[in-house]
Amino acid sequence: MTDLIPGQLLVADVGGTHARFAIVKLNAHGEAELRNYHRFACTDYASLAAIICAYRDMTGQQFKHASIAIAGVIEADQVRNSNLPWPVSCRQTMQDSGLAQLRFLNDFAALAWSVPLIKPVDAIILNQGHAAKLAGPVLVVGPGTGLGAAVWLPGPPSSILATEAGHAALAAGNPREASLLAQCWKTTPHVDNEMFLSGPGLLRLYRTLALMQDKTALLQQPAEVSAAAIAGQDAIAQEAVEIFCAMLGSLLGDLAIYYGAQTVYLAGGVPMQISELLQKSEFRNRFLNKGVMRAVVENCTVFLIQPGQLALLGAAHWYLQTES
Repeated sequence: MTDLIPGQLLVADVGGTHARFAIVKLNAHGEAELRNYHRFACTDYASLAAIICAYRDMTGQQFKHASIAIAGVIEADQVRNSNLPWPVSCRQTMQDSGLAQLRFLNDFAALAWSVPLIKPVDAIILNQGHAAKLAGPVLVVGPGTGLGAAVWLPGPPSSILATEAGHAALAAGNPREASLLAQCWKTTPHVDNEMFLSGPGLLRLYRTLALMQDKTALLQQPAEVSAAAIAGQDAIAQEAVEIFCAMLGSLLGDLAIYYGAQTVYLAGGVPMQISELLQKSEFRNRFLNKGVMRAVVENCTVFLIQPGQLALLGAAHWYLQTES
């Protein structure tokens, strides 16, 4: 379907906070390249269709086909996700935006489709394994507004397993973490991974620690918690980030075992914001603390990456592969 590419294919990456848009062009080698990139704040618009229309007006591009990576589970016409600021219907979005074709895929599935494009030279190594690149399953995980995860499976042809790991139950790794979960269980019967391992989750973790210490939670945004921990200005924020990193390492180790991953890419806005603290934290020790499976996860390389526009390229790659 490369005839659809010149000026006609819109790709987007829509999360709970931002929506990133671009037009796909093919270069002389037949590789997808992005043009007219723009980022929108989701809450500034009444719907996804409103952002599509705003992008069309901004760029003057007359696209009719779209491949959109979006946070959540795609169920027939609907996207199910509690982190989006508005409901999303494929049919209604097409009608309101004037699109002739609209295809949704999970945002982390799109990021996983871009795995062959990721350059290790641009990444930070959190655990040095020895498995050959792309020789086995590759896990992509990211805490942002929520917590996303997907698995790239080698081929030929390669394929993607989308997951909702963010909504699986969060596990404690020590008595302190168990007490945090016990505090949460007072108000909810299910404490999932993204309840602590996400941007809003980091803030919830900070507030829960403050409550348990009978102290006032002064910080009001996840970025404030990260900044205070980095600056060493708030002991509770520092503890929150330390626990966040440790529990994240434990979760990634679990997921690597579940899916037989030989490589893990950690993405999302939060890990990159606290990258220096993450590298000094208990993240790696908890990733490796898997009993008899320690030798298995030791062989798994873990990279910290800045996803940037990778999900957009992944959405384009998925569209071309499945439409051709």
